[in-house]
Amino acid sequence: MASQSRQNLNKRLQDIDQLLEAHKAITKFKKAEAAAKNGSGALAEVGRVFDALVTDPGPGKPKEVDAINRAAFVLLCSHLQGFIDDLHKETAGIVLDGKVNDVEKTIKLIKPRNANPHVEIIEKMFSGLGIYDLMQEISWQKCSNKTVRERLTGYIVERNKIAHGTQLGISKGKVEQFKKYVETLSDKLDESVAQNVARITGRRPW
Repeated sequence: MASQSRQNLNKRLQDIDQLLEAHKAITKFKKAEAAAKNGSGALAEVGRVFDALVTDPGPGKPKEVDAINRAAFVLLCSHLQGFIDDLHKETAGIVLDGKVNDVEKTIKLIKPRNANPHVEIIEKMFSGLGIYDLMQEISWQKCSNKTVRERLTGYIVERNKIAHGTQLGISKGKVEQFKKYVETLSDKLDESVAQNVARITGRRPW
């Protein structure tokens, strides 16, 4: 069983699936580029729109829809941040129940102002709930804890560059890789938090 926060993330990630499907549809259309350019009216207009979206990285390489890839990449970072915020709030509602007068107010007091889900931000958030070093033991097959933390930092740095106007080349493969990372990291965090809450309260929350 997963937390409600993790279940909500699955719904949010459907946005990314839609963008990846849009990428697939547009690049498939580009294979009929000649027909579109030779056409007239609505078909020609669609072709011009797709021309504006698609970049050709060179011979032998697949065409990429940069604008969609960048949008998906930034959205993935937002969804990860949303999951962490939700998980923190869900956890606080359990471990602070009966211990503070106003859980919502306490959450605001212990939550860092920096919204980006950096390793130290995640750990600071949960340390306020008695869960320490949350990111220090997260790892999975072919991804050591050091790699997990480095990748998270790298993804956030790239997200910030895109959000501030840098035209980074983001491939569909990179979006898919980041999505898998978000899913796996969220699963690991969900389980680790559940174990820590069980240690604090004597009962698993999910």
